[in-house]
Amino acid sequence: MIDCKKYFKGKKITIMGLGLLGRGIGYTKFLAECEAVLTVTDLKTEKELAISVKTLKKYKNITFVLGEHRLEDFRDQDMIMKAAGVPLDSIYIKEAKKNKIPVEMDVSLFAKCARDVTIVGITGTRGKSMTTMLTYEILKGNAKALKRKVYLGGNVRGVATLPLLKKVKSGDILVCELDSWQLQGFGEA
Repeated sequence: MIDCKKYFKGKKITIMGLGLLGRGIGYTKFLAECEAVLTVTDLKTEKELAISVKTLKKYKNITFVLGEHRLEDFRDQDMIMKAAGVPLDSIYIKEAKKNKIPVEMDVSLFAKCARDVTIVGITGTRGKSMTTMLTYEILKGNAKALKRKVYLGGNVRGVATLPLLKKVKSGDILVCELDSWQLQGFGEA
């Protein structure tokens, strides 16, 4: 496992897509607490994101760019964190890749930082949420026999995966719902 504070401290990270559902808030807060230097950009306005922004205002290492995206926020960064709804063919993601800046998502970055955690990813066209929850509940119900803790993450409303880095231990299990294009962080798609 990595030392999150050491790994992220001082890294310049653009977060594309804060959103309203809690995942973006969760991993933004986590990265801010790890002392990364964050630029949070979203097409929604500050008024539309008022609750999300209010939650994060206490962090002095966050700059908000709301109501627009700017190409300059996708240059000279150490990393881009892309929200699930941001298309891979976005001009901003293309700008980051053109500048050789890694583009990550919550789960892909978690996987790189927690290589000793078993990740069970559920993907497909229909039934991902139900299958994810069912798998999680079955494994969680058998955690004692498995001698491992079981966590839930991925595209689950209100659940950010990256902050689980503070909790997981080697051998633990993460069950997560993934869209098929999220598998890019796992060397596929």
